[in-house]
Amino acid sequence: MVDHASLNSAGRLARAFISSKITALVMLALTLAGLGALAVTPREYNPQIVVPAANIIVAKPGAGPEEIHALVVKPLEAVMASMSGVDHTYGYATSDFGVVTVQFKVGEDQERAAWSRCTTS
Repeated sequence: MVDHASLNSAGRLARAFISSKITALVMLALTLAGLGALAVTPREYNPQIVVPAANIIVAKPGAGPEEIHALVVKPLEAVMASMSGVDHTYGYATSDFGVVTVQFKVGEDQERAAWSRCTTS
């Protein structure tokens, strides 16, 4: 048998719960509280999640992907990344056009952030 003096605080707490007559009542109350919380928590099959992001598409007919990446995508990514409230930017280039995606921080008003950048440039 384990000596009571050698038990740490967790061991003493476990021994108290094992020998207590109220343990079953506490477990029943916790189970009922959990089931009640599960019953009242709203659930949606497809929750509506708003991802604050914007795509910027720039066309440059006749240009190759390397040229568009160097002349359009990289500078545009740098400008967008300098905006306040921007979390991440990424872009890609193909023949004739480039796309830059700007991801805003959660809760950021993307229209206000974009408009403030347009008016300060």
